[in-house]
Amino acid sequence: MIKMEVAPRVYMGSAMPVDPSLRVEGRIAWISLGSPGILGIDSIRRLIDLAREAEASEEAKIIAITGEGKYFSVGADLKHVASASSPDEASRLFKELASLFRKLLSLEKPVILGINGDAYGGGAELVWTGDIVVAVRGARLYWVEARWGLVPPMLTVLGPHILGHARALYHAMTGEPMSVEEAYQAGIVSRLVDSREELEDEIRAITSRIMENSPQAVYSVRRIARASLSTGLAELGISELVRLSMTSEARRAAKSFAEKKRPSYDW
Repeated sequence: MIKMEVAPRVYMGSAMPVDPSLRVEGRIAWISLGSPGILGIDSIRRLIDLAREAEASEEAKIIAITGEGKYFSVGADLKHVASASSPDEASRLFKELASLFRKLLSLEKPVILGINGDAYGGGAELVWTGDIVVAVRGARLYWVEARWGLVPPMLTVLGPHILGHARALYHAMTGEPMSVEEAYQAGIVSRLVDSREELEDEIRAITSRIMENSPQAVYSVRRIARASLSTGLAELGISELVRLSMTSEARRAAKSFAEKKRPSYDW
């Protein structure tokens, strides 16, 4: 039997959260997902605002996104879906999450993602928004959306082309984690480091290497690479996530989440 690790206890609200924040340090705008990186409606809107601020900063030339503490991100806060009084209200969280992904993918400045710890659900999906991804060894990526009646849109759309069809669908359908070491071998992660301190140092070093090159050339590289993410397939994945969040099945699963229980399904 496959042992599936789902959302950590802190995801259930057992620890005092730290809000997302922005600091500009030299040429880098550091966006923190906070701790434990819960993606609720308010925090998602805050992250979109921070991305706008980082993009508008004249000083910052690179945007780095990372988490704090043990987790990179514990994913979407399904308690909102559990408490929703209608399908439309249930979908609000994922409509906001879709707006965050669209914003991050449309940024002109290069985005470096720093995976400081485990990433769950929507947090694992964020890995696809980074132009360059640096990860601390031992961290894991959990695409657990199907457990909660949902779908990981970016893994489902991009995964088959990068990981291969069978491997991408295995993780999307089972929720089994992928280590960052595996992600590095697959080409999802660019660099591996041994600690959070080394993570920030490596991001600074990569920033210096990027800035030895033509800014217009770097911006063009990003635009060309990101063009494939603006296809109808990517939008299909996002719209399917929103659709599923409105179903009675997903809403029942969210209530199980809020009660710290595993959902069950009739096949």
